[in-house]
Amino acid sequence: MGVHAKIVTAPSFPAGDIERCIRDALADQTGAQNVLRPRPTSACEPEIDSLVVVEIICAIEEILGVSLPASFAPRGGYEDAEACVADLMAETRAVWNDLVKEDQHHE
Repeated sequence: MGVHAKIVTAPSFPAGDIERCIRDALADQTGAQNVLRPRPTSACEPEIDSLVVVEIICAIEEILGVSLPASFAPRGGYEDAEACVADLMAETRAVWNDLVKEDQHHE
């Protein structure tokens, strides 16, 4: 899977911390995007672009203490914030579960 664990400190997936991180980053980016793009986005532009997703993934990596695979986020971003939150939560939980299984296997 290409995931390299630095530290897995919590015994259970920190869902609240991860979701809060994603939503806070999206809120910050919404304000920045409103300044940078005062016009409405076109139908072909995603609401959450891939650069924002990369920033969120970096923040998630800091919380979990892991490096996430490059394939973690879809190309082009997400159509809306809820799709972004749902997908990143599911992907992060899957990586977390794999790390926990790997850690238990080595014990």
